Amino acid sequence: MRASYAVIGALVAALFSAAPAAAQSGAFPAPGFGLQPAPGSWPRLQPVSVSSIGDTRPSPPAAKKDGFVWDNRPSLRYGDWFQLDGKALLEGAVESHDPDDTGDGTSFEWGRRRLGVQGSVTQYVEYEATYGWEPDGVWRDLYVNVRPLAYAQIQGGKFKIPFGYERLTGPRTLDFVYRSRVSDALTPGRSVGVMAHGRPFKRVIRYAVGMFEDDGDQPPDLESMDMVPGEQPQEQGRSWAARATVAPLRLTSLPGRYNNLEVGGAYTHALVPEGRNHLQGDTVFGGEFFDRQYYTKGPRTRLGLEVSWAIGPAFLAAEYIVSRDAREGQGVGNETQVDPDLPEIEGRGWYVAGTWVITGENRDGGVNPKRPLLQGGFGAIEVAARYERLSFESAGAPAEPPSRSPRAAHIAGNADSAWTLGVNWYVNRWAKLRFNVISETLDDALLGPAPGASSLRTMVTMFQIGF
Repeated sequence: MRASYAVIGALVAALFSAAPAAAQSGAFPAPGFGLQPAPGSWPRLQPVSVSSIGDTRPSPPAAKKDGFVWDNRPSLRYGDWFQLDGKALLEGAVESHDPDDTGDGTSFEWGRRRLGVQGSVTQYVEYEATYGWEPDGVWRDLYVNVRPLAYAQIQGGKFKIPFGYERLTGPRTLDFVYRSRVSDALTPGRSVGVMAHGRPFKRVIRYAVGMFEDDGDQPPDLESMDMVPGEQPQEQGRSWAARATVAPLRLTSLPGRYNNLEVGGAYTHALVPEGRNHLQGDTVFGGEFFDRQYYTKGPRTRLGLEVSWAIGPAFLAAEYIVSRDAREGQGVGNETQVDPDLPEIEGRGWYVAGTWVITGENRDGGVNPKRPLLQGGFGAIEVAARYERLSFESAGAPAEPPSRSPRAAHIAGNADSAWTLGVNWYVNRWAKLRFNVISETLDDALLGPAPGASSLRTMVTMFQIGF
């Protein structure tokens, strides 16, 4: 444990010492992963992916210069026809749980560890390649975006399926250590595919429509069924997704820092092979409160609604998501009947969250400290709160009592409600510390990770360094 704290201290100290040097060199570093074009070049792309929604904080324009440039991050630039920006992210967290069934006490765990590049080739092509080591080495984002027009773009490769506001938010601009339970459980994550997207009508509307090879990497791995002789193994079918948001206040005369209210919705459809392959519910505490106990087969659909609004130093966000896993032919028939369909397994969740930057910085696009630590100030301080609920049950109202049988018509559902209170310290443009206290309450404690304990508490402090 002492070694873990020493690692955190050394990394943060390195960032503190680098900040004044960067300021003296004339660079204007700003947080976030995003293209920072030189004056007179094209606007920065904001695709519907991890790099588009999560990290869009503005920064002062860099002096036009060819070759190596340090402008918020290391960069290679050659006029307006080529740009390559480096990006990196390192996270670690110290956390404790109550009750502590494992006996581990307070522990340290590494979080996201990523390296990548992104950039542009002429004003019509942009790209990103990011590799992550959590938990195993894998390409996180690997795509090319072609943008002949701001409102008509095509993106292809591996990136986030356009569904879920919080899921699409990049890790450097998340308000809490962990995403909400509904985002973790019900959103699809990344997949390989192609997507048309853009922002027409003076950026009032944002849309994205895509086709992908599977249902994303966020749901658990699929269970394979035992094959009878001559039967072909089933594979997961392709999925498609659509998302649209509207920013109605952009049509008014409100100042820019108040007119970014966005309201939207999204939908996904995928085919899931036969098996115990429905979505599951996990607690922040660790472990499942609704495990993959029941057989499913057929379409998986999701419907999501979202709203977000940054108002000066304040920020509000809310989401509502419903998922349904079909159970085609999963009932128990007899010798003269085919197996009947069973009611779908429905996941339903929502959250409401709010933050306030008490040091006064503007919240739109992320917090940029006015007076970083060791540069005449203490950084920026933000307080945050969130309430959420995630539940699983049989769709409709089956007449029979609930059961844990894998082919039950009325499943034994469960739900998790949670409060999160947090404080975020933006040390400088690159370093941030988050402290969260999370209190969870389960409807059925016997199905939870600590049988008999309906109340679960987690305390976590996370450091984050990145550019």
